[in-house]
Amino acid sequence: MRVTEPTPIQAAVLPDALAGRDILGRAPTGSGKTLAFGIPLVQALAGSASRPGRPRGLVIAPTRELADQIADVLGDLGAAAGLRVRAFVGGENIARQKLTLAAPVDIAVVTPGRAHDLRRKGWLSLDDVAVAVIDEADELAALGFLPDVLGLLRATPAGAVRMLFSATLDAAAEALMEGRSPARHEVSEAVVSVETMKHLVFRVPDNDAADAVTAWIAAREGRVVLFGNTRHRVTGLAEFLAGQGIRAEALHGDRGQTARRKALADFASGEIPVLVATDVAARGIDVDSLDLVVHVDPPPEAATYVHRSGRTARAGATGTVVTIVRDRQADAVADMLRAAGVDPEIIDVSPGSKALKKWTGARKPPGPARGRSGSGAGREARGSGQGAGRRQAGTGRGKPGRGPARASRPHRPKRKRGKK
Repeated sequence: MRVTEPTPIQAAVLPDALAGRDILGRAPTGSGKTLAFGIPLVQALAGSASRPGRPRGLVIAPTRELADQIADVLGDLGAAAGLRVRAFVGGENIARQKLTLAAPVDIAVVTPGRAHDLRRKGWLSLDDVAVAVIDEADELAALGFLPDVLGLLRATPAGAVRMLFSATLDAAAEALMEGRSPARHEVSEAVVSVETMKHLVFRVPDNDAADAVTAWIAAREGRVVLFGNTRHRVTGLAEFLAGQGIRAEALHGDRGQTARRKALADFASGEIPVLVATDVAARGIDVDSLDLVVHVDPPPEAATYVHRSGRTARAGATGTVVTIVRDRQADAVADMLRAAGVDPEIIDVSPGSKALKKWTGARKPPGPARGRSGSGAGREARGSGQGAGRRQAGTGRGKPGRGPARASRPHRPKRKRGKK
């Protein structure tokens, strides 16, 4: 895997974790937590066999994308030790997951709801779990999964090793470690880096200007993640960009798991250069060399800003984080950024401006495809500044990436009747 030096969280955690101790760790996103628990997990399970439907390793993640990402990393590690790793998440065919569990699975990476579904059906047992990992515990609590996670942990043997990782070690983390004396490791403050990230605020007057600037940024050469605050906003923004001739995919919780997985794979490969995402779906976006993240809608709180921004400048790389701010949002965004520990450079921009091109590599969008129309995405919720709500005319029933809708039904010549 070409990993030769441990990150700070790995260097701190590995000695205790390899010794079989419970772990309570805090580290920011992108700091290498997966290997910090993955290496000890694989080491603990190597050399023994699992039984069908009874994994010996359990990893609980808040979102489907993060579960898939963890399973990919652990799959590489596990292959070297002869271990089988599989993800079990909602949105996928549960009958197929039953078939997967019919053969031994050594490490099950799960989202809480689907794990409980499989247990209720009698297809998954946690009685053999030797190591249980809770990743992104703060997000699990924020999404309301804490009771489900507690239920899963209580179904594991009392002697199972427990490792918990979170951006913040709050009451939720303490509750998940109740009655235990874990080794605590905190490697840094849960704030975004100012050494590896360039933080910029792009000031624009209103929604229309924000949408136009977003289109220029999306037309750049190279990949970019654009964040919106709602599923409806993300869908509308992706459709607007598609109408401007830009290849973009939407990533949010209403999309099926197969579509979400394909969108991430296409983005990672570069086939789709623009990914428009909500916060929940964004967990699990771990793409090498992603150098630009744009908050098209400013996040409502500092923790969300930290999480979104962490999609770039990962593992020591550098990146740029842009927040597009309408005039009416300036004061609220300034307070949010102050809470996040960020002192950004504030720049007035407009479509085609030198500053916009300099900092993002923005280019003029190709323009609407033939047969398409629509001048902007910022039509939804004008009072809140979310924009991009309405579908563009002529975009093939509002689906991004489709060709123009037909203006009329095709002519079908009448069939000639033969003589009687």
